[in-house]
This record gives sequence, C-alpha cells and structure tokens, in this order.
Amino acid sequence: MTGMPRPVVILGHGGHARVVADICRAAKREVRGFLDRQGVHESASVLGGDDLLDDRAFVESHEYVVGIADQRIRRRLAGLVRAKGGVLASVIHPSAVVAPAVAIGAGVVVVAGCVVNPGAVLGDLVIVNTGATVDHDCVLNEGVHVCPGAHLTGNVVCGEYAFLGAGAIVIPGRAIGAWAVVGAGAVVISDVTDGVTVVGCPARAIKNAGC
Repeated sequence: MTGMPRPVVILGHGGHARVVADICRAAKREVRGFLDRQGVHESASVLGGDDLLDDRAFVESHEYVVGIADQRIRRRLAGLVRAKGGVLASVIHPSAVVAPAVAIGAGVVVVAGCVVNPGAVLGDLVIVNTGATVDHDCVLNEGVHVCPGAHLTGNVVCGEYAFLGAGAIVIPGRAIGAWAVVGAGAVVISDVTDGVTVVGCPARAIKNAGC
C-alpha cells in the first residue's frame, strides 16, 4: 500500500540489535531481519552480510537501523547505508514519553521507559537507552549515547558521539564535548572537554583520556 513504511533491516545481531528489534515490534514496525558482518549465521533471521547493501533493489525495499552501540562502528555503518542510498529509520518504544516538540533526526533509537521533554533535539544516530531522561531544551548531537538510567537535566548540550554511562547525571546548562565519555554513575557539574573521560562525584577527568 502506498504510504506504508518499508520493513526494517537491522545492522548487527548482538544484544543492542535485539533490543532494536523488540522496539520495532512494539511499535508495529515489520522487521525483515538482520545483517551480520560475517554474512553467515545459524539464525534464519540473519539475511546476509553488508554486501547486501550493494543490491539496489534490496536497499530501496527497506529502511535501516544500526543495531550496534559502539560509536565508531555505528558511524561507519550509518555512512555505508547512506552511501548506498539507504534510508535510516528512527524507532521509539511505545512506552517512552517523547514530547511532540522534540526534534528527532535519522537513525535515532529511543528505548523503553525513556522520557524526552519539550525542546530537546536528538540528532542523527542518537541512542537514548532504557529508562534514561533527556530534559527540556537539551541538544544531543550526532551519535550521542545516553546509557540506561542516565539523566540529562535542562539545557545540556552534548557534542557528537559523546557517551554518557549508566546512571550518570548532568546538571543544567552543562556542555559535554564531542567524543567525551562520562563514566557510569558520574555527576557532571562542570563542562567536559572534547575527548575527555570523566568519572566520579563530582566528575573529574582521568589520565590518558581522549577519543
């Protein structure tokens, strides 16, 4: 039927990919199957490897979600899909509370139990993981991963591919740099520089940090 969404193909076949598949099913999006790097897998749900993206008819018949949480792999696979003319789908679990006034990019994954409040911006390839909260007017640039139970209070800005560990908290108005890492349970009360890893309460940079 015209206007019906195309089936979803998930890139990857690990734990995060299975979570993405569950979100799709809960949101009543058809999952066609998975692409696995090896191309051969015992599971019938694995359609093949990345070389299937060389098939123009296959690419045009589906939409794609990257089901790998690793920042660099996620960026590479999304770039591959785009280079082949594919469309990145965004998927949101029905139990998530996402305000209407939230800007959502391509390839975004919002997992069960999340809250995303008005004025927030979720850039391309952002992951807001289980039970995380993104409060009003936060800006999450491309590839940011907000891990389970992390909380971004109002007006937080995260640079591209920043990683906020499970249970981390960022107080209002702070900036997290590109490719920065906020450790699990850390409490960020000061801006975090690009590529730096911070841990603890209050969060402090650790040696040899970098992207």
